[in-house]
Amino acid sequence: MGIRKVSPEAFLNEEFDTAVYTQLSSKHYVKRKDGKPFENAEFYAFPADFESAFSPYAAVSDIFINGIYWDNDAPAFFTVAEMCEKNFKIEVIADITCDIAPQSSVPSTIRASTILAPVYGFDPFLEKESAPYQLNNIDIMAIDNLPNELPRDASVAFGEQFISSVLPEIEKGWGSKVIARATICENGQLTPYFEYLQDYVNQLV
Repeated sequence: MGIRKVSPEAFLNEEFDTAVYTQLSSKHYVKRKDGKPFENAEFYAFPADFESAFSPYAAVSDIFINGIYWDNDAPAFFTVAEMCEKNFKIEVIADITCDIAPQSSVPSTIRASTILAPVYGFDPFLEKESAPYQLNNIDIMAIDNLPNELPRDASVAFGEQFISSVLPEIEKGWGSKVIARATICENGQLTPYFEYLQDYVNQLV
């Protein structure tokens, strides 16, 4: 789209005369509750020990695009109460993650939207859905099957990556470290990289 990417630090501290965006990693939007330094491994293993550090970004952003893997024990980016504060500047949320509140990283994602009706409004003061594009409300796009909107681009990109990166590994057989890393289940058990799915599996059996 031609929008310039800047660092998270520049996004917070500099002023720009054109549209810019930044991409955050976990270390930017969460922090330890005890004040100790952030470690990725600790956050992934013990997400309940962390709290949101996202508020500085909410104070300078117009649009928030959320596309993370979220654990139910991890903190949400913000609360509905924080969405009512004057320094909360986000007007549009594209929640690609699309976990539904109250178990969600975005509390205003109260339902999935659809391709035919992609946007609904959220009134943080009343804590309920509203018509989109209304003053003082926040517009939510939360399409849970959003990739279906780009079938050709997705198919071409996937095909190119598959041929160049995956097919050679398949030809190596089970000796491929890539295939081993991508294998979710083997002999009826989740492999070590995917053991975080065990709680979900337990709900199905």
